[in-house]
Amino acid sequence: MPECINPLWPCALTGAAACLAGFRDVGVIIHGSSGCYFYPATVLHAPLHCTCLNEEDIIFGTEQALLRTVEALEGRYERLAVLCTCVPTITGEDFGKVLKGRDILVMESPGFIGEYEAGYKAAAQLLGLKEDSSSGKVNVDGLSLMDPFSRGDGIEVERMLSLAGIRVGARFFAGDLSISSPIAPFTVTTNPDLASGIGRLLGSLFGLPGIPGVLKEIDRSVGVEGERLETEIRDAEERISAACDKYLRRFEPPDVALFGQFSRMAALAEMLDEYLDATILGIGSRNPPGPSPYRSFQAREISSVETMFSEEIPELVLGSSFEQSLSPESAFVGVTPPLRGEVRLHSRPMAGIQGSLAFMESVLNACINRQKG
Repeated sequence: MPECINPLWPCALTGAAACLAGFRDVGVIIHGSSGCYFYPATVLHAPLHCTCLNEEDIIFGTEQALLRTVEALEGRYERLAVLCTCVPTITGEDFGKVLKGRDILVMESPGFIGEYEAGYKAAAQLLGLKEDSSSGKVNVDGLSLMDPFSRGDGIEVERMLSLAGIRVGARFFAGDLSISSPIAPFTVTTNPDLASGIGRLLGSLFGLPGIPGVLKEIDRSVGVEGERLETEIRDAEERISAACDKYLRRFEPPDVALFGQFSRMAALAEMLDEYLDATILGIGSRNPPGPSPYRSFQAREISSVETMFSEEIPELVLGSSFEQSLSPESAFVGVTPPLRGEVRLHSRPMAGIQGSLAFMESVLNACINRQKG
């Protein structure tokens, strides 16, 4: 059973809060203690609200604490959503009476029901968004307030779609979406691990090798003016190949360990294997790993990372500040939160063409700096 608080990756509560806070007109209430509220409020940097349950509420019932919070927020949002944490979920309180007559969404999202991704996906289905089948647009999925690259990913994917003559529909869930926003029937994603299930998924634009195939799927569905985009993809591949060949003339291919959400790390591993001839030591996945040609294991706890590093010391580590601190002698590229100790101002992508170029640039520079050191 997954733990409610994990040192490496948040639980379902934070995932649900990240999704619902991605709507500008939805007020998110965390029905639990201030401790349950603190973590998502800190990492999401979004306006969340909390019932701040105390010992008396837990003993005598939490309904009145919830009602007080709801009444204080009514009129400020188009809709309110209540995320029930461990205590009200375990006690099995029925909030139907106290919320009777109010159009309020209630979701059980205690930490023990699963990982961040499970809460995110469950919340995405909570609002019952309706698709507009007549729309010729394409939604952008996989955006998360917790992801430091999310803003850049959204900008890059919109740029690519615009270049191909495609209008962008809704952006799930970047913080600017309204619950009344029209939803297109087709969707592309920047993060397959956060697939919302809204709109028919045409593929992932994360990782350069897979982009041409996604463009073909989009072309079958809505039509693509793809010549300029295809030229840009070829140019990006040539630039990456030339830079990697130059590196390999001077140095050996690196041994790499990757840590983060599984699908994204698998896509990055494919790029490192294809362009840099890297040896992939393993993918430490924050969520349950799927099929992969590379060794994969779940790494939600620091002990899992420590075990891998005790077996082999990678020359290059992709991950968070946790992995960086555990293998300080390795070259490091931050690809997943938390990323501490650095200022991040510009909207740098990881997805799309520019995201792939930025990623490989960071990898090569990190490896070169390690060789110089």
